[in-house]
Amino acid sequence: MKLLTIDIETRPLVARTWGLWGQNIGINQIVDSGGLLCFAAKFHGERKMHFHSAWEDGEKGMARRLHKLLDEADAVAGWNSDKFDVRWIQAQFLQHGMTKPSSFVKVDLMKSVKRQVYLPSYKLDFVARWLGIGKKVRTGGFDLWTDVLAGDPKAQALMRRYNIGDVKLTEQVFDRLNARGWVLGLPNAAVEGGTCCSNPTCGSDRLQRRGYSVTKTRRYARFQCRDCGSWSQATHSEPGSAKVKPVAA
Repeated sequence: MKLLTIDIETRPLVARTWGLWGQNIGINQIVDSGGLLCFAAKFHGERKMHFHSAWEDGEKGMARRLHKLLDEADAVAGWNSDKFDVRWIQAQFLQHGMTKPSSFVKVDLMKSVKRQVYLPSYKLDFVARWLGIGKKVRTGGFDLWTDVLAGDPKAQALMRRYNIGDVKLTEQVFDRLNARGWVLGLPNAAVEGGTCCSNPTCGSDRLQRRGYSVTKTRRYARFQCRDCGSWSQATHSEPGSAKVKPVAA
């Protein structure tokens, strides 16, 4: 399975307003609706880091490169990527008259953590620090975006380091979560044939039968991977379990 980890940075929306506080901005006040500033991406298990930017490639050039990468990917991982990165990327495809890439599975790691674990914050920087993995590159705030848009080479170099750093950190968090079966939404490697772990980056065939998964009318043999600890279940129910009927209310 080709798993692509991705992170984008965007340029801010520009609008004309009458003040600083409590503004309700109409669409006729928008001067620039923002756009893609740069992106970094890396296929899991490969060393090559892909980085492209508006100042080097232009927005359409970035869209073309993104389309090619997503077209190759079986799954795309990111942090808050379902709500932010993937939607921004697809907006670029639509704006520049491109077709949708081939289908891929979306693996939003923030959702994996948020749905299963209580933490005071679900930001990538906090979760990575909490796991003892590392931290994000410091940018100095909005001034970096201002300097990048002004064409400052030093600011552009820092933005590149920041963007690539996010991809590396996201991949490290993925590896930590995935090593013990905490990542949600990954494709099942067993669909390629044979019996193997439901964790596609593990792919182990060392499965131990551990009881049953029970529904209202059926039960299914349950298995746990001896290597990563992820759980899976048989696709067919146990003989006779379908005869069990729920009691009418």
